[in-house]
Parts: sequence; structure tokens; C-alpha cells
Amino acid sequence: MLTQEEKTNIAKKYIKIPEKLDKGNVLLVTPTWRKFTYLTREVKSAAISHPPLAVATIATPLVQAGFNVKILDLDLYHNPGPVLKQTLEEFKPKLVAASGTTPMFDGIVSIAKLAKEINKDTITVVGGPHATAFPEHFLETGIFDYAVIGEGDHVLTRILEGKKLENSIAFMKNGKMVKKEKVSTIDLDKISMPSWHLVEIEKYANSYILSKKNPVGPIETSRGCHANCCYCNKKIFGWKMRFKSPERVVNEMQYMLDIGFNELHVQDDLFSSDKERAKKIADLVVERKMDFPWMLTNGIRVDTVDLELFQKLKKAGCYRIAFGIESGNQDVLDDVQKGTTLEQIRNAVSLTKLAKIETFGFFMLALPADTEETMQQTIDLAKELDLDLPKFVVTTPYPGTRLYDIYKEKNLINSKKWSDYLQHNVDMSHIFDHPHLSWETIGKYYRKAYREVYFRPSFIYKRVKKGLKERTLFQDFKTFITTDWN
Repeated sequence: MLTQEEKTNIAKKYIKIPEKLDKGNVLLVTPTWRKFTYLTREVKSAAISHPPLAVATIATPLVQAGFNVKILDLDLYHNPGPVLKQTLEEFKPKLVAASGTTPMFDGIVSIAKLAKEINKDTITVVGGPHATAFPEHFLETGIFDYAVIGEGDHVLTRILEGKKLENSIAFMKNGKMVKKEKVSTIDLDKISMPSWHLVEIEKYANSYILSKKNPVGPIETSRGCHANCCYCNKKIFGWKMRFKSPERVVNEMQYMLDIGFNELHVQDDLFSSDKERAKKIADLVVERKMDFPWMLTNGIRVDTVDLELFQKLKKAGCYRIAFGIESGNQDVLDDVQKGTTLEQIRNAVSLTKLAKIETFGFFMLALPADTEETMQQTIDLAKELDLDLPKFVVTTPYPGTRLYDIYKEKNLINSKKWSDYLQHNVDMSHIFDHPHLSWETIGKYYRKAYREVYFRPSFIYKRVKKGLKERTLFQDFKTFITTDWN
């Protein structure tokens, strides 16, 4: 385990850090989310645990401007309240910023509220998908000074340095919200690398189901997504694709390995949309003789791949690829404007297996056009594809998506209790109604999906074989008997 001094020295090789950080203290907080998102659900055995990439990225411009930054991930603590209070009292930050997705709304509000209670002059800022879509939800509470809209890489620095806030910001003035939006054009190669030296990376332990070696480090190699799926929020990075160069990506990978990560997970929505760039990244990893496990964890599109790409990724150490499959019915896919076909899905999975890379598939139940028949077709497709790891979620209309707007127009949204907007909640009747499926039916097929797919003799045999090879059989057995399959 590296000491803090060693981590800082490694970071200095990749990030220009001033000798003096004397412009004041800044606290970046990630609210708790793993417990209610994963640990109280059927999927708790596959809970994600890795450091917050966005926070580490936003920290760097602040550090380079001379601010003393502390990153506090409340998920690392069993009882986070006292830890947050003590940190605020002792660190005395000039600015406290928190960000997160819609279900983290209440947690974010409580962080800012406590910061103001301890010191009313503390600047409080919120960012993330919900703040970008509906900044007024946070600002109208009266406890946030600013809401960041879209990319916030340099916004906090501008706030602290008193510079004119021209874009990517919202705030209240004379009782009304002032909103300054602008689509970001940040050159990703010019963004400094994340401040991983500020993160206690050794405290993170990702589920063995989702990784080979801990700690796992998240990395982005691109931003944006040109797809038009109605259930996704594109308001932060936009539809235009921007890429880090292959050289920058591999340099960043080396930095992360140097500082203590043992496995890397690519977080991009469209890592393979530029196949030649993706192949070059794999080639550089091989050329530099970098030996580490990594995976494409966010679900790449099935229409942007070929066998050569998979073979290069395999050679470079990529051991698992996730795909956003969503449905086993073409009409349902077309209805959400996914832009992919069942033929492309089958082809992508087949090519991945041919390259001897593990397959991970994301499926969505209760999509707008779903019926009992189409949800069964989704389950049947998951069985047919025989993936190494299939995952099912209940389609949720998150604020900022066209799906939310569609459901709202149809008066199907019943509540704004944001903390309940969870994809593994099988009864969200108090939150929204499906156009034509009852929650009893949705819950039935959600449970049916996991039972039918995971209880297949072929799947069990494959998992036992893998468990024997990788010495995880005991963990697999424990996971199996402790999972609620009903």
C-alpha cells in the first residue's frame, strides 16, 4: 500500500501541482448511494464499489489553481453523518460541492444543509444529471448557492476566483432562477488527469462478480453519445462525441496503475464508436507491455464492433465486454429509438465469444411498448445468448430524459420523491404508472427473469466451471444461497 506522500509524488509526474495550496479549502462530497441502490436489492452480491471518477476529475483544476481539496466519499462509512459533520467542522471549507444521480437527491440536500448549519458563509454547489436537468429542484430549497449545468470541470474554480459565470451554471437572483446553459466544447486531451492521490483507493472493494482484482479504477476515454434512446439523460455531455487520443488514454491507464489501481473499468457510453481509435488503444497497451485486467463496463453498442476489435482487446487484457441489449423484441427496441437490431445483438455477442472475451448484457424490463409477451421474449433472448453475466433492471423515467417528459405528458408520473427512482425497485406505483402494465406484472417478470436465466443447468455448469478455475466457487455458492430469488 502506498503512503500519501508516495501517491502525491506519483500524481505530480502526471499533474502539475503547485507547491503551495493556500487559496482555501474545498470539500467535494459523494453522498451514500450503494446501500439503497444495491445492498438492499436482489443484486446486492454484484454491488459496485469504486472511487468517484467525476469528483476526482473536478478536483484537479481546483488543485492546480492553488486550492486545498479534500474528497469525502460517504459510502465508505457505516455511519457517515458524524464523519461529514466532523470533516466540515475541522476542515472548514470555503466551498462544499456534492453531485449525484436522481436517487441521491435527498442525500445531496442533507450535505448542503449541514454545511450551511455549521457555517452559513460556506458556498454550496450541486452538480450531476438531476441538477443539470432540473437545477430549480435544488435551488428552490434555499440551501444551494449554485447548480452546475452540464460539465463542471472548471466551474468551481471560476466561482472561487470570482470570475464571471458565463455558462454551465444556475443560481437564484431576486427570487428567480438565472440559468446559463452552453453545450461544452472541452478538448478532452487538454483536461488534466484526475486527482487520484486525493482518494483512499485502497478502501474500495468491488464485488468479485464484477472484477478480478481490487481496487478497481474507473476511466473515461470519451464523452457524449450520438444515440437517441429515450430513457437516457444526455444533458451533461451532449450528443456530440469527443474523444481522448489513444496516447492520452494509455498514459492515463499507466498513471492509474502506478498510483495503486489493479484493474481498470472503462466508463464510456460509446468506447467503440470510433473502432480505429479503440483498436489503437489496445495496440498501445500491448506495445507498452502493460499487463492488467480491464473491462468495458458501461454497455457498448452492438452496431459498432467487429472481430478484429475484440481480438485486439483480448490481447490487450480486456477480459469482459458489456452490451446495452435492452430488449428481445425489435418493435420495443424501435419504440425507444435504440437504433440496433436483434441480428446485430446476436452477432456482437457471437464475435465476443469467438474472441474468448466474457460477455455482460444489460436488459430493461417494462420499456414503454413492453407487454407480457415481449418481456418474455427479452428473457428468452438472454437465455439464448448465454451470457456470462446478464443483468435486468426495471425501466425508470429519470428526469432529464424524453421518457420522463412523455410519461409526464400522459399524467403517468405520480410523485417527485426522487430517492425512490431506483431501477431495481419492483413496485414504483407511487412514483409512476406504466402505460399498460401493472406493477404486479412488472414485478413478476423481473423476478422471473433472474430465476429463469440464472437457474438454467447450462448457466450453473458454466459458473461452477469458472468458479473452479478462478477459485471463486465458495463465493459463488454463498452468493447463490443468500440471494432472494422470490
